[in-house]
Amino acid sequence: FMKAPDARRKRATEFGVTTGLTFPRFLVPWRTGRFRTVNQPKTKVELSINFQDRPYYARTLSSAGITYMWTNSRYSSFSLRPIDINVVDMTRPVDPEFLGNTSNKYLINSFKTQFIGGLSFGYGYNNQRKNLGGNATNIRFNAETAGNLIDAVEHAFFSPAKGKEQYTIFGIEYSQYFRTDLSVSRKIMLGGATALVGRLYGGVAMAYGNSSSVPFDRQFYCGGSNSMRGWAARTLGPGIDGRIASDYPSQLGNMRLEMNLEARFPVWGFLHGAVFCDVGNIWFAGQGTTPENQFQLRNFYKRVGLNTGIGARLDFNFFIFRLDWGIQLHDPNVNPGERWVIRNFSLKHTALSFGVGYPF
Repeated sequence: FMKAPDARRKRATEFGVTTGLTFPRFLVPWRTGRFRTVNQPKTKVELSINFQDRPYYARTLSSAGITYMWTNSRYSSFSLRPIDINVVDMTRPVDPEFLGNTSNKYLINSFKTQFIGGLSFGYGYNNQRKNLGGNATNIRFNAETAGNLIDAVEHAFFSPAKGKEQYTIFGIEYSQYFRTDLSVSRKIMLGGATALVGRLYGGVAMAYGNSSSVPFDRQFYCGGSNSMRGWAARTLGPGIDGRIASDYPSQLGNMRLEMNLEARFPVWGFLHGAVFCDVGNIWFAGQGTTPENQFQLRNFYKRVGLNTGIGARLDFNFFIFRLDWGIQLHDPNVNPGERWVIRNFSLKHTALSFGVGYPF
């Protein structure tokens, strides 16, 4: 169930089916002798369909893809997804109440029926296994692009449908964008099981060519158990003018910057504690309707969220249950002059989140 202004629709339904096969080698139409130096090659083939019925819209998500995964050392891993096809079908148009009176066309266009066809690459580095109980570094990098090959073919052999500016494939407008993000975290042991862990995260996505906005699911959000823990997921946004006028959590942006710092320490047996601080937000980089929700280097620090908090972890070695209580300190979602929450603090300025594993 979800909180929503329309009392007749408070239920959100989602169901889907995903199937896949993983092969212990590269499935390619040529000999794979040149890949003998690659460690642990794998090929994963996936198909999925997902239906979402939300208070303000309904849509069906269909996807198909092939992913190649491998390692070349004990600490680095790679993934390449040369075929990544997604179809977003808005089976029920977005309720105007959901978007409120926003004039942000970038946000409105991200909820359209779209065909997404592209490729992605991922890299990971983690030396935790080498340094069990010691200092460790974790790096994750992802990059994806969509629509370029389709766009080249469309421009070479076809023209847009009469009365339309965008090209289509199978009668559906296709998305064209680039998205990348980088996460770097470092754990420093302070003695025994006590550690100080920090993370830097940055991501940006830009639409171009056949698209005026990045698809809804490819945009960034803040809040939740692995992000700004003083806010629930998708409730921290890029300023009051960038907000969607509804109680449904839907704050999005095409840029995200975040820093996290957490001190972890044992309490008793498998019970561990944590004290943390998170700072960050999302923005519209290069796209937006007002200076309030656009990223501007000269004053972006005035529009970041800041929270602190405490947490408990149940460490059973094989898995970790985590409970975090985040407390907002600076809220960029409200008017200037009211953003320092300490002046008018209440429980509504806190968030309780549950997770499995460490947040970073």
